[in-house]
Amino acid sequence: MFRSRCTGADTPPINLNFKEILEKQNPEAAAKYKKQLEEQKKFTGMKELFAKGVALLDQERAAKAEVAKATADQKDAAKAKVADLSNQAVVAFQDGLKAAPEKDPNIHLFWARMGEAYDLAGRNDEAINAYQQAIAAKPDNPSYYNNLGNILGRTGKIDEARAAYTKCAELDPPNAAMAWRNFGISLYQAQRMVEAIEPLKKATELDPKSAQAWYLLGACMVADPSIYKTVGSKIEVTPRPGTIEAYQKAIDLDPNGPWGTQAKQGLEQLQQLTGGIETKVGNKKKKP
Repeated sequence: MFRSRCTGADTPPINLNFKEILEKQNPEAAAKYKKQLEEQKKFTGMKELFAKGVALLDQERAAKAEVAKATADQKDAAKAKVADLSNQAVVAFQDGLKAAPEKDPNIHLFWARMGEAYDLAGRNDEAINAYQQAIAAKPDNPSYYNNLGNILGRTGKIDEARAAYTKCAELDPPNAAMAWRNFGISLYQAQRMVEAIEPLKKATELDPKSAQAWYLLGACMVADPSIYKTVGSKIEVTPRPGTIEAYQKAIDLDPNGPWGTQAKQGLEQLQQLTGGIETKVGNKKKKP
């Protein structure tokens, strides 16, 4: 008698619901697994929103560059485009923060990018707050302190900027020259030339190959009111030690570039000034 082969045609399918089995056998493990799935879903959503924000930020950066090239009648439209892209980027990063898993280590990236989006649009107060939040989430990132210092300096908050640049230099000694140079630039732009001398000296000591730092150092030394003294009808100029050398360094490092060119002009003016400046106006010889 031959036995028929078992084809399995009459065998009912077996549906295993691992989730139900896990919940019945180990409720704690099931809850942990459920949470992992939720966190994974959040992380995926967060990544997508971050990528969207970065793409918009790139567009905003390009639009910002176009503002400088725009003609007078195109300026308002160009600026409006930057503002619109800034708003879109910020919203994407804010939504990303909301979607982020609890205590996610990437939160600082959202705040930093948001700070950049605000900064490009000239929204200084919001940019400052965003970088402060980035620092709170990632206090050992020197670039956040540098970027914060740039905005603080530009808005005239010099003492706060000094603290930010100092922290940047402490956290990243190999690039400390950049922090001190940026602080010097902030003071220079704020017309606080004498105060800029010290950080610019530090910058040139740490990075003696920066033509920009040498030129700015020379320019700030020449702007020091204490080197000018009125003697009779003339103003005598006694340059601070190192002024000529600073200009010459800039010329040597950047002979045909913008910093070298400006240093040459500054050096020529200084040489003229050291001969004395006549202060009396309209002196005429008396007719016999």
